[in-house]
Amino acid sequence: MDLKELKKEVQQLPSIEQTTKQFKENWLKPYHKDTHIPKHFEFLKNLDPITRAELNKRLAETKQHLDTIGENQILSEKLHQLTRQLVELKLTNFNGDTKKAKQITNRLINDEVLSIAKTVEEINDFEERVAKISDHYQEINTLLDKRLSLEEALYYMEIPHHRYLQTLQKTAQHHKTIARAIERQFTAITKESSLKNVPHK
Repeated sequence: MDLKELKKEVQQLPSIEQTTKQFKENWLKPYHKDTHIPKHFEFLKNLDPITRAELNKRLAETKQHLDTIGENQILSEKLHQLTRQLVELKLTNFNGDTKKAKQITNRLINDEVLSIAKTVEEINDFEERVAKISDHYQEINTLLDKRLSLEEALYYMEIPHHRYLQTLQKTAQHHKTIARAIERQFTAITKESSLKNVPHK
């Protein structure tokens, strides 16, 4: 993946904030016997107290992770900034401005907010949280599958919550692909610069 392709990939990333919001809107929420339940989830009123308590516990755990990853929209902006920095580094090296090249390189390696390593760390954290949400999602579906009638189960699965979870999963994988491409490009650019600056004998 060259820099042009990398820039395009970053621009096409879906909004984490919007996807998380849509998932929440189409997904279950912790509830109690007297709580108002949206019409499309009215079948949950028939759950026994033990199942309801277990469901609420798992939903609360899922909500914590959803609230956290909803704040990760900044990841897309960081990837965008890193890509811009790489383009600038390549141009700076081409123009022979070693001072500016060193500044950009130092920023990409050591910046507390925007370094490549820090961004990769946040990407890994995002992936772990999405994986935990996915685990809870499967556990909740298994729990409901044992309690709902066939008609209720089919109706439940027609609600598009799974589509938004899949988008989050694909985004997590896409982040990792982009991060690896950024690391490869950075290595290639700095190596090219080093070879260019080797004094000729």
